[in-house]
Amino acid sequence: MPARTIVLALAVSVASASNAPSVSMNLKHAKMGGGLNVNSVEGDFKVESKVSDDVTMGVNLSNGESPLKSVFGKFSQKFGGGHVDADLTMTMSSNAIAGDVTYAENGNKLTFDVDSASPDVVNKVSYEKSGAGWSFHPTFNLAAKNIDLEASADYSADTNVNVALKADGSSTLEVNHRLDADTSVNVQGSGADLNTMAVEVARSLDKDNTVKPKFDMATKHLTLAWVRKLDAGRTLTVDVDPEKSMKVELEGANDEDWSASVATPWGNFADADVSFGRKFQF
Repeated sequence: MPARTIVLALAVSVASASNAPSVSMNLKHAKMGGGLNVNSVEGDFKVESKVSDDVTMGVNLSNGESPLKSVFGKFSQKFGGGHVDADLTMTMSSNAIAGDVTYAENGNKLTFDVDSASPDVVNKVSYEKSGAGWSFHPTFNLAAKNIDLEASADYSADTNVNVALKADGSSTLEVNHRLDADTSVNVQGSGADLNTMAVEVARSLDKDNTVKPKFDMATKHLTLAWVRKLDAGRTLTVDVDPEKSMKVELEGANDEDWSASVATPWGNFADADVSFGRKFQF
């Protein structure tokens, strides 16, 4: 079936869906110091609707020269003793259909990374198995004919260790440790080399405020985040990089609440980037 025919069929499905659609929008304006310019506003919009209990269809739009960016579908169906879920997107610029198809059964999860533009169609196959305090996640890269491995385990009630080994020989290590009820430490780095580690400490000052200083040993760089819980389930986060920039982000209680962010470099607040968005359910 030609790609454009598929797109038309999907669009008709969205338009004729019995459930009212939802619209998610995100608007961004760069360098606000130069004044508000409508032509400088970048907009991304997602329109989606449930066609049935098992099928959701939608389109991704923008206010650019090519408004229709992609069409997507999400499908869910019982199969045998498990469940099949597919999340597929067709990009208009390439007419390629790509996404994930997952089969889950009894704690086992098999995910196929597919792309119609790929010679093998299936790029990767990953397997996930988890239990009480552990998980195992190998990924088979079909084109390269190699394997990436990731494993996680609870070393103790307060410590979790995650190790990822790539087929190219690289590796990453992440350790999460809870010091007490108000303090936790996250350590990430390449392999076990302490000189590459980034250490973040999260400290709850009270029920509404948390500070998160982070130090990168490789660059000798310190950053700081302050997270404050607001009314109605909203969260305000301030990220400060003393050498580069500051970002203030407001996160709503859910997708149907407003979110906004302002990011600006130090010494040139005219270069501030502003974005905001929310989801509307009709």
